[in-house]
Amino acid sequence: MKPARFEFIRAETIEHALEMLSEHGEEARVLAGGQSLVPLMNLRQIRPRVVIDITRLDGLGEVEVDDGAYLRVGALVTQYGLEQQPGLDPVLAECLPYTGHYVTRHRGTVGGSIAYGEPRGELPLTLLALGGSARVRSRAAGEREVPADELYVGPFQTSLAPDELVVETCWPVAGDGEGHAFTELAQRRGDFTLASAACRVQVDDGAVVSARVAVGAVADRPLLVPDAGRALEGCPHGDLNEAADRASQATSETISGYDDIHATAAYRRALAGVLVGQVVRRALERAHA
Repeated sequence: MKPARFEFIRAETIEHALEMLSEHGEEARVLAGGQSLVPLMNLRQIRPRVVIDITRLDGLGEVEVDDGAYLRVGALVTQYGLEQQPGLDPVLAECLPYTGHYVTRHRGTVGGSIAYGEPRGELPLTLLALGGSARVRSRAAGEREVPADELYVGPFQTSLAPDELVVETCWPVAGDGEGHAFTELAQRRGDFTLASAACRVQVDDGAVVSARVAVGAVADRPLLVPDAGRALEGCPHGDLNEAADRASQATSETISGYDDIHATAAYRRALAGVLVGQVVRRALERAHA
C-alpha cells in the first residue's frame, strides 16, 4: 500500500519546524529517521495531513558529555551513530545492538525512538531506568525538560503537546559506586522483544543505597518497578544472588503482563523477573568495579 495524500514540508530551521507544528498541530507528524513513521503511513494506520521533515536541521546531530555526569544526545543522532561513540555507558552499549536491525539503526534516530514511545522499545526503557529526560521545544511554551518518569502515558503516547519537538535526550552516566545494565529476550535477533529489563544501582559503604528497575514489553508502556528498586535497597553489595532474587520476585509479583500470539501474561511475568535478576547482578558487579 501507499500512504494517503499528505503535504510535505521540509523545515529549514528549528524555528521553522516549530512554526509548522504550531500551525498544524495534531494533523502533523515529524519525519526524522522515518523507520516507524513511513511503514505506518504506508499501511494507512496513521494518516497525517502534513509531514514535517527535520532531517536537514542543524544543531540536532551532536553528542556531548555534560560535566561527566550526563550524555546529551541530539534528536537527529542515529542509533548506529550513538552506538559508535567511544566510552559509551555500558547500559547503552548493551541496549543499542538490540534496537531494530543493523540497517534500520543507520537511519533510525534516538530522538525519534524516544518520541515514538514504542512499549517494546529499548531506548525508552533505558531512558526510564536511568532516570533520564527529554528536552523539548515549542513555539508557544518555549523549552522544557521532561523527566522520563513523566514522559510515557500509554501505548505510543507521550505527555508531549502536539506542537512540541524533541530536540535532545539526556542520559545519566554511571559514576563512582554506580552500575547500569540492560538485557532482553526476543524470538529472533532484531525482532520485537518478549520482555526486557534495565536497571541503575548505587552502592555505598557495602550496600545498595538506591536502585531503579524498569521492564519493557510487559505493558502498554515501559514500566518503572518501584517495588523491585526498594527490594534492593539495603542489600549487601557482595551478595549478588540475594539481591537478584529479591528484585526478581518483586518484579514478577508486581507486573501484570499481557497475552498475545507470542507469549502469555504469565510467561512474560516470569521472564521479566528472570531478566531483572540478570541486570541486577551485572549492575552490582559494575558498581563494585
